[in-house]
Amino acid sequence: MYHTLPAREFQNLSYRDDVCFIINRILRPLAPTEIQEAYSVMLEAANHYGCQHWLIDLRRDATYRPKLLSTFFPQPGDRAGSLTYLAYLVAPALLHDMEDQGDVPSQDFYDGQAFRARIFVDEQAAQDWLAMVAHT
Repeated sequence: MYHTLPAREFQNLSYRDDVCFIINRILRPLAPTEIQEAYSVMLEAANHYGCQHWLIDLRRDATYRPKLLSTFFPQPGDRAGSLTYLAYLVAPALLHDMEDQGDVPSQDFYDGQAFRARIFVDEQAAQDWLAMVAHT
């Protein structure tokens, strides 16, 4: 079941209790300061519910900005001792721009990090991946 959580006006935040997902939908292109605010609100909710599985929907912000994705990477100390899984949901055009720039990280990029991430253009595929890693 989905539960709507308090959030900023530029995001829709929800908690899916059946699989312990935090879903952060960015509703418009964000200013640099708003990106960090969106992450902080999501992190607070994730810590409150003990969720290590995050879906970050960036489809409404199709502007290619490499910093946008890396802002949502968990930082040391955000969740000590936990491995966080991030499923980024992006517009196909944004993924194409990232691929053209060579900015889609390989899976070994995350070795030694406190998180694993994948980029998706299909929401069901993103949720399926999160569900799969939640059960491993």
